Amino acid sequence: MHKVYSIKKKKYSKKYFVNFVDFTFESIELDIDIITKYCITVDSELDDDTIAEAMDSQQYKNVKLAAYNYVSYKPRSETEVRRKLEEKNFGINHIDYAISFLYEFKLLDDEEYTKTFILNYIKRNPSGKFKLKQELRKRGIEENLISKSIINNYPNNDVLELAKIAADKHLRKVAHKPKEKQKNLIIDFLSRRGFEWDIILKTTENLFQ
Repeated sequence: MHKVYSIKKKKYSKKYFVNFVDFTFESIELDIDIITKYCITVDSELDDDTIAEAMDSQQYKNVKLAAYNYVSYKPRSETEVRRKLEEKNFGINHIDYAISFLYEFKLLDDEEYTKTFILNYIKRNPSGKFKLKQELRKRGIEENLISKSIINNYPNNDVLELAKIAADKHLRKVAHKPKEKQKNLIIDFLSRRGFEWDIILKTTENLFQ
């Protein structure tokens, strides 16, 4: 058994330090509702199982809050959330719990995320389908969903216009170079942006005719 000798509010936090007389455990940090749930008071005695259970309950609260804060900043994919929580050293059970929580309250939706990502990305960085596939793979989106979303959301009818916008923007950065050098740089740039070769040729021909 481990006797509690003090419960002190943590500065700039809603958590409390729970300290034990025998120093078998270092101070543990718990929210007040966890402290109340397990009837933790000064001079109370807790066994190992109760302490472990209280700390586990706190971890479930911590992981849920961390997941919520991460997706509230901007839309995220499930894989991005998992990676973030792994970086914070949460265990797999806690991470699965947080993911279920996000889905339950419709804070996580890879299909909607993928659609929004495509539309926003090409608005900021006009790109071809290959580039979008690369970016979505980085974010852990499944191949089937990537293909489906690109078919449904990529503006195929405007791809030449997207390439022109991208080329015009990059041309301003290389306008001081010789014409032939400019053309080669634009070709390389459009290739990196994932445009297909026929679109790149048409764009450069129109730009340097």
